Amino acid sequence: MDKTFDLLLQGVNLFDGATGMDVGIRDGKIAAVEGNIPPQAAAEAFDFRGKLLIPGFVDSHTHLDKALTIQDEEADGLVDAVNLFRNYQNRIPKGKIAEDVKRRAARVLDMEIAHGTTCIKTHLLCDEVWGMESVYALDELRREYAGRITLQLIVPWCEANAEELDRACRKGIIDYFAGYAHLCDDFRTELDGIFARGEKYGIPLDLHVNESDVGNIDEFLYIQQKTMDLHMDGRVNCSHVTAMCAVDDETAQKGIALAERARTNIITLPSCNMYLMGRHDRQPVRRGVTRVREFLQAGVNVAYASDNIRDPFRPFGNGDMLEEGLFTAQVLQYGTASKLAEVLRMGTFRAARNAHLSDYGLTVGCTADLAVLDAETPREALVTRAQRLLVLKNGKAVSRSGVLVP
Repeated sequence: MDKTFDLLLQGVNLFDGATGMDVGIRDGKIAAVEGNIPPQAAAEAFDFRGKLLIPGFVDSHTHLDKALTIQDEEADGLVDAVNLFRNYQNRIPKGKIAEDVKRRAARVLDMEIAHGTTCIKTHLLCDEVWGMESVYALDELRREYAGRITLQLIVPWCEANAEELDRACRKGIIDYFAGYAHLCDDFRTELDGIFARGEKYGIPLDLHVNESDVGNIDEFLYIQQKTMDLHMDGRVNCSHVTAMCAVDDETAQKGIALAERARTNIITLPSCNMYLMGRHDRQPVRRGVTRVREFLQAGVNVAYASDNIRDPFRPFGNGDMLEEGLFTAQVLQYGTASKLAEVLRMGTFRAARNAHLSDYGLTVGCTADLAVLDAETPREALVTRAQRLLVLKNGKAVSRSGVLVP
């Protein structure tokens, strides 16, 4: 008989709670989600009865060009970590930068694929030390890993590399403009420039915002108003916003309400921020994680992500979004089935929104970027850090039981 599907996943439990469903995949897309599809209808069928099917994880905030540079010297906060990594940069010979970046980043990409991630957004360096080397190296990796993982590049503007950046923007190499305005003396002027470039090139923004223990969120408030004034609603991502922990409730609620109006995406990085922030507090020590509960309650889209992986900013991390999700759940004190499902959503559906992924999900017509977890429910998947039994990219197996498919 003619085969209707290329691949059939039998008897899976879907993220939304539906159980015992058969998912047929054809030409890299989900072609059917129903019960009792005969295995003979597919060229290849897998019996995953009672196992949880989710869309692939989206790790929407990483730093692949910094990854795996851990040193024995421990950073005493954010500024110290910046300086330690600058020392690392200066030690790499000019002709070896791209090779060094690609080697380390590829190792993390392999970790992420094995753990069920099908899309990664990475912030990259563009400065006077490494120039555009990180950008070019990751653009090469993006092509080399095509068909295994989607890679999006987030790049800051550097005047020393302005001509190269202009060419990269026009070639479509840069997916988002990064921003670190909280590190500048005049954050408003810096943000005005970032927004102007976003408008000029039609590129969305993915910003580090108020990553500080200081009780001031003027930068965050300015970004929300600027987003609305320029009609960039939904095209601005704000990561960290740890200063939200240090402001009063009235100020925080003002910022949260503006974020909801601007349709801003928030990306929280609990594992990194709890490691770095609050280093100089005496009791009570701030926890260094933004107000996720209040953002969610206000209808703001919030995702979690890995951030730094084994570098001076955070000496931990395995490129495992379930590991990051379990940590996030504990920090947020989310323990019920519904709350844990929300956490898992923050690493999948919500993260896909800030990555502007189309055709993402578990319905007919969606791209078959999927992961089968050795668990029955989202709660079990997080609590046990369930094994990834099968990971699909565009309907093709890229990992089985944690082992990459050649």
